[in-house]
Amino acid sequence: MRIVKIHLYHFNKPFTLGFHSAQASRASADSVIVRLDFKNGISGYGESAPRTYVTGENCSTVSTLIKDCFSPLLFSCEINTLEDVESALTELESECRSRDIPHYNSALGTIDTALLDALGKFQKLPVTNFLGSIVRKTVPYSIAIPLLPLQEIQELFFKLPKLDGVKHVKVLVGEAENENIERVGLVRSLFGDDVDIRVENNGKWTFQQAIYNLDKLEKFNITAVEQPLAKDDIRGLQRLKKAIGIPIIVDESMCSLSDAKRLIEREACDILNIKISKCGGLLRSKRIAQFAKSQNILCQLGAHVGETEILKEAGKAFALTTSNLVYFEGCSFLLFEDEWRSDQFEIKSDNEVGLADFGFGTASIAQQLIEKHCSPILELSIKNGIRFLNNKA
Repeated sequence: MRIVKIHLYHFNKPFTLGFHSAQASRASADSVIVRLDFKNGISGYGESAPRTYVTGENCSTVSTLIKDCFSPLLFSCEINTLEDVESALTELESECRSRDIPHYNSALGTIDTALLDALGKFQKLPVTNFLGSIVRKTVPYSIAIPLLPLQEIQELFFKLPKLDGVKHVKVLVGEAENENIERVGLVRSLFGDDVDIRVENNGKWTFQQAIYNLDKLEKFNITAVEQPLAKDDIRGLQRLKKAIGIPIIVDESMCSLSDAKRLIEREACDILNIKISKCGGLLRSKRIAQFAKSQNILCQLGAHVGETEILKEAGKAFALTTSNLVYFEGCSFLLFEDEWRSDQFEIKSDNEVGLADFGFGTASIAQQLIEKHCSPILELSIKNGIRFLNNKA
């Protein structure tokens, strides 16, 4: 299979519920969707959800990198096997390093997902076949509670459908200790004692703030704290891990296998938050999880706010084939839909593979997203070069 066209689109669907964290406030999605068209008529869809404060990328830099750096190499690739996909991704990464481009993970991730989607269609296989054996039949999603006023948290709770399927809740917290106590206390009272609650601070606490806050929040039986200190404060994470009895999840601190090795070797974390987009795609995410497993470290399947069905299905494939996962995220439907169903809080493995399940099985959904909620960025053709469709790249 040879690529003949590369289409880039900006996905910016508004949220029905604004999402606020200590790092950013978002009212709409912000992703790049790529469609790779092959000479044999197959198309593969990928998605990048770049976050400047995580990998140093945004939608504009992702588009520019694919246009200027990735496309010449992609047009010269032959993709028929998983080894071909791995070789192409390695070549793209090597090109970034040779050009001294440090920020490319999310751009690489969208190519990874698009190539695997196309390969699955070509070989008439689901993407899970490229990732390993199915290790679980169901995946229970976490609900993330945004950094909202208490009254709005209560209103959100009562809008949710029947919550029998919800077993894990993540509460975003800020810097004000008293407000955090009220927020986590409210969530505990609303969801009850049987639900697993963890907190996330997005790296905004100082070491002392982390100690004070976690000491007060421990009474609510929180099971983990995500990114309590700044992403580069590895020494602080080391000290905090020794000082508290609550497992530390690293998110912004861990975007690659080298990051994972450094954090684990320095005993600076307990759980790695693997997000397919920030970690360079599925194949690199699997390497991180496999290394973590070899070190007896657990992982979390993370998700950037506002991911589409493309990354959701990539996450599903990862979750169903990765054994050392303890938490699962990916409930973007809470942000997009007016009506929520309880069955959306859990995904199930399907043993019956039909035509729609080849690759990620999202071709029709992805095309609907492109038609309804995307603005075209550019089109790259092996014959006609670059066709700019707006000014985003």
